[in-house]
Amino acid sequence: METNSQEKESTNENYWTNQTEQKNKRQNEMKTNMKAKKSTTTVKTRHIQHLLAAVLIALASALAVRAEEKKVTIPAGTSLMVKLDKAVSSSDKPGTKFSGVLQGDLGTNGAVKTGSAVIGEVTEAKKAKRVRGKAEVTFALTQVNVNGALVTITTEPIEDIAASSTKKTAKGAAKGAAIGAIADGGDGAKKGAAIGAGASAVKKGESAGAAAGEVVEFKLATPLTVTVK
Repeated sequence: METNSQEKESTNENYWTNQTEQKNKRQNEMKTNMKAKKSTTTVKTRHIQHLLAAVLIALASALAVRAEEKKVTIPAGTSLMVKLDKAVSSSDKPGTKFSGVLQGDLGTNGAVKTGSAVIGEVTEAKKAKRVRGKAEVTFALTQVNVNGALVTITTEPIEDIAASSTKKTAKGAAKGAAIGAIADGGDGAKKGAAIGAGASAVKKGESAGAAAGEVVEFKLATPLTVTVK
C-alpha cells in the first residue's frame, strides 16, 4: 500500500511538472511571438514614417518651385522691336521662315528678355510685274524663346508694299520727253516719251520687305502669357 501511494505521488508530481513546463513553454512562445510582432510593427511604422517624410520633402520642394515661378501676361498691342537676322522679301514664298532678336524686354521685370530669339513667317508675297503692279509681302512673328523654350505668339501682320512700276514708267516717260523736247521740239518730246516709257517697262518694280539687320516693330495681336522664375 505504501508503495502504491508513493507511485501515485510520483505520478502526480510528474504530471504537474509537465503541466508547469508546458505552461512556461507556451508563455515563452507567446512572448517570442509578441516580440516578433512588435519588431515587425516597429519596422512598418518606421517605413511609413520615412515615406511620409519623403512625401513632405517633395511637397515642400514643389511648393518652393511654384513660389519661385509665376505667370506674367503681356497685353495685346505691346510692341516687339526685332532685329532681323535675314531679309524678308516679296520674292519669298508664303510659309518662308525668318528669325530675329528681340531688342527690348517684354513684360514685368523682363518676363521676356532682350536678346531672346524670335521666329516669324511670310504669309503672303507678290512680285511686281514689269509694266505695272506693286510688290507686296506680309509677314508676322509666330514664336519667341522664353527660358529656353519656344512659345507661340500672334502678332499683327506687317504688310509692306513697294513703289509701283507704273510710277517708274511715268518718271521714265517724263525724263524721255524732256530730253526729246530739247533735241527736237514737240515731235521730239513725243518720241522721247515713248523711249522713256520703253526703258522703264523693261525694269522690274521695287521689291517689298525688310533688309537683314533692320529693326522692325511688331505688335502683339493677342495677349502673351509666360511662366517666369
